[in-house]
Amino acid sequence: MKMYNSKIWLGFIFMLGSLGGCDCSPVSGSLKAEKLGDIMLGGLFPVHQSFEIVNTSSSPIQHVCNNFTVTRLVQSLMMIEAVEAINNSSMLNLTFGYKILDTCSDVTTALEHTSVFMDRSSCGGSMYQAVIGEFHSEVSIAVAQFLTMGFMPQISYGSTAGVLSDKTRFPTFKRTVPEDDHQAQAITKILRYHNWTWIGLIITDGDYGRYAADRLLVRAKEQNIFVSFQVVLPDFHDQGNLDLKLNEAIKQIESKPRVNVIVSFAKPHHMSSLFEKLTPNASGRLWIAGDSWATSVEVLKNRHLNEVGKIIGITLFSNDTSHFIRYLDNLDLNPESHPNNTILQHFLRAESNKSHEEIRQTLKNAIYPSSVFSIGMALKSIANAVKDICFRKTCLRGFDIHHTELHDALAKTRFNDVYNFTKYGDLDTGYDIIIWEAAQEDTTKCFKHATLKPVASYMIKDKDFYFLNDTCRNQVENITRNVISQCSDSCLPGFKRAFIDGKPTCCYICEGCPANTFSNQTDANECHKCPDKFWSNPNSTSCSPQKSIFLSWKDHYCITIVVFASLGLLLTLIVMLVFLVKWTTPVVRAAGGPISILILLSLLGTFTSAILFGGKPTDIQCKTGQVLFGLSFTLCVSCILVRCFKILVVFNNFNDFNDSAVKRVMKKFFLPYWIIAICMLFQGIICGLWLWKSPPNVSEVSTQSELIIQCAEGDVLFFGLMLALIGLLAVVCFGFAFLGRKLPECYNEEKCISISMLIYIISWVVFVPIYVNQKETVRYKSAIQMVVMLFSTYGILICHFMPKCYIILFKRQHNTKEAFKRGIQEFTRRFRKRHRDGLSRPESALTVDSGIENIINGSFSNPYPTGTISSFHLSIENLPHAMSITADSLYGSSLYFGSSEEMNKENQNRQTLSGSQKLMLRIKKNRPELKRTSSAPMIMGNF
Repeated sequence: MKMYNSKIWLGFIFMLGSLGGCDCSPVSGSLKAEKLGDIMLGGLFPVHQSFEIVNTSSSPIQHVCNNFTVTRLVQSLMMIEAVEAINNSSMLNLTFGYKILDTCSDVTTALEHTSVFMDRSSCGGSMYQAVIGEFHSEVSIAVAQFLTMGFMPQISYGSTAGVLSDKTRFPTFKRTVPEDDHQAQAITKILRYHNWTWIGLIITDGDYGRYAADRLLVRAKEQNIFVSFQVVLPDFHDQGNLDLKLNEAIKQIESKPRVNVIVSFAKPHHMSSLFEKLTPNASGRLWIAGDSWATSVEVLKNRHLNEVGKIIGITLFSNDTSHFIRYLDNLDLNPESHPNNTILQHFLRAESNKSHEEIRQTLKNAIYPSSVFSIGMALKSIANAVKDICFRKTCLRGFDIHHTELHDALAKTRFNDVYNFTKYGDLDTGYDIIIWEAAQEDTTKCFKHATLKPVASYMIKDKDFYFLNDTCRNQVENITRNVISQCSDSCLPGFKRAFIDGKPTCCYICEGCPANTFSNQTDANECHKCPDKFWSNPNSTSCSPQKSIFLSWKDHYCITIVVFASLGLLLTLIVMLVFLVKWTTPVVRAAGGPISILILLSLLGTFTSAILFGGKPTDIQCKTGQVLFGLSFTLCVSCILVRCFKILVVFNNFNDFNDSAVKRVMKKFFLPYWIIAICMLFQGIICGLWLWKSPPNVSEVSTQSELIIQCAEGDVLFFGLMLALIGLLAVVCFGFAFLGRKLPECYNEEKCISISMLIYIISWVVFVPIYVNQKETVRYKSAIQMVVMLFSTYGILICHFMPKCYIILFKRQHNTKEAFKRGIQEFTRRFRKRHRDGLSRPESALTVDSGIENIINGSFSNPYPTGTISSFHLSIENLPHAMSITADSLYGSSLYFGSSEEMNKENQNRQTLSGSQKLMLRIKKNRPELKRTSSAPMIMGNF
């Protein structure tokens, strides 16, 4: 690059040295086309694509141009046609003249020609007002710097290097084409559209190639597109160095089989040389041609397009070419008719062996619509600027228009009623996207082996490209369908890209999305988590709604549990109805009266709470179910506890407590309803704190494909305290019943209590570890608690109430006073026998004392064998002849009597004792002696 810039400055020094004189003749050996006019315009066209430096004795350094191109000839004719169109119009009162010179694509030659346009000696009476050209950016840069010294406007029809937009360095430069950053964006759009992320890049060393490559790298990186290799071809025609670079490019293409798309910003003759060297392993690639050679089909030379591969070109924006075709149709093809156009003469003489029709067709085949548009816009912009200037003042010749005036007018002018230059001197139009197709015999745009077909347009304003129609879209799809240019194969939906350290992000491996994640696009960078209540299998492209799982009313587990709970409710209601109807019978009165109704009400609440755990749970349902169970079962167990406590106080388990102080304490603490209330208060406090701090709530736990909805306990501590309190009461009840295990066989109330409490304790002891250790994903976790609740409730209902109901409903003969009389007579007989056999007094006395107490209170605890009712009424005639009783706990006194004749007489008169006070008064009147024995607290108030 330093060598290249040095050559430009050497050209400047040479030109500055030659400005001292006037040489109106062109540089020796160069081709030209000229015509005089009022306003003279210079034209620089690279008619020859390359040059050679030849050393001779007469001219040590001589540039020899070679590779004549019809395309550049036709472009020079486009300028001539545009000038003639303006001169033939009524747009101006002045005429345009021109002098077109061949630069041979060489900076030094271009500077030599530019010195002619800068000559101020008025040779021939003409003055150049502006320069049209050059096509190559590196040549235009040198020319623009030279023209800046005279502030002469320059309008390029093909230079696209971004550096030319710098108005501090190139204030007079303008162009009718967009700068290369837009071209880089257009190519990046194409690459991303087809997902070509791993590409090759070949450029020609120079301002155009390097700038275009730099911009492409920037734009491509923004889209995660990376360049696998880049080859820079030398700009100077050094065949040896060029061959080395061409061979390097071939090797890079062969060694990168995954790179199937190559972008090229090289010059046409470089691409021609490269295509000639393509090997079979380097062929078949898809080429994206920059605007430098996108329309130069001559690069194929003698090779067929299919041998090279596929080509998509980016060309400058085009327009209607019909007017220029008419110009060619009317063009005189006699070389002698164009003495002032040696460029055309050179071509016509070289084609003299061909017919005029063939020559004319060759010229038409070299028409590129983009060039017609850009060259025409350059001439129209100058014409509009001159018109604006001459509208404000009188213009007789070109000398009346200063360069600064023309420059300012160009910046403001609007031409074709659509376009105007930007503040950077650019014309932001757009690009045509073309495809190269193998030539057919009767095509109108054929050049040897290929034709060009526009298929889409890229609009700079929208920064996007648009297909011309569906047919063009399909053609592009057909060309690119099987072209894959990626470092790694695309990851299909359901997978994500896992990038490899030290490599570009387009090089990766594909990893499947784990369960409950998904990706629904190709080459996804990450797998997206499924939304709440959705799930997916591994490698999924979408998520499915989770199936809601809860203890549905239609579920057979729930149906079974609800049936048993409903049956329990029905049985409890039936028992309650039986007790209320038979309220005054001995069995109902002996069962506890109001306390039995409290137990039944608590069982109703417990059965109801079990039902609340069914169906789709809600927060209210969860809170109500747990709290209702805790309070109901606490009430039930506390009532049973009171009954157990009464029985222990009655019988000999407390016989050793002879101390009257202990008896008074026992009497003081035997407050049944207070005990029940205190137990309920403790449970109420626990439940209240539970509901306040962390209440039971609905829990949604996700499994692979299911959403399990059930009640969670909230704070497990309070749930445990609730169960612990009930368990403590149950253990106390069971302990009281165990202490009464030595009672006579006829006293089996304790057995019922023991069995029911044992069922409760075993159920919950088994439940707690199972419930706690179960994971949240257990589908029917609530059902476990429901089953345990039903077991416990049924245990109490069956053990406590079913025997009584059986007696009431099916053994009515045992629910009468006569049955109780027979029972007490049997009890008395056994007692006497025990006494005669010498059983210990405390036990015998206590047994009889209990019978006396039941006389006082109106009931007696189950004198029947096991399995019958536990209590019955006792009449006076069944009392034994000798008995001791302690009434301290009832009335504060003790008594002993040896006979009960008077009572029996009264009994014979069918007078049954009624009222404890009356009975005690009568006993006191007839007692022969007093004897203090054990105490027995009151059980019932009357008999």
